[in-house]
Amino acid sequence: MKQIQVLTYTEKHSRFLIYTYEVSSCEEGKKAFAEVKSLNPKADHVLRASRTQNNFGVYVEESSEDKEPISSMRKTAGLLVKKDIRDKAVFVVRYFGGTKFGASHLDQVYFRLALQGFGI
Repeated sequence: MKQIQVLTYTEKHSRFLIYTYEVSSCEEGKKAFAEVKSLNPKADHVLRASRTQNNFGVYVEESSEDKEPISSMRKTAGLLVKKDIRDKAVFVVRYFGGTKFGASHLDQVYFRLALQGFGI
């Protein structure tokens, strides 16, 4: 597991951190997620999308919206298959700034940030 980059973004007083990792297995993806959670214990949400090999050598896409009312990380995971991006994971951390975005706008922000984390 190797952290590639950390990007920051601010909108409507909410602060977002985008962590990108190179991971070679599902287990490394889980370790990277735990690391991001430990680095951001007061974060309101930590969303993730990844495509890694399981124990049988099959590439598996995983995503989590962390109880946000959106589907951006699922769409990101599907795009990883289409673009044949492997062995990477992205985590989008949100510190809520007090202003609600609306589900549609929030979905667009998370999707754009996840793609930026993957360099798409």
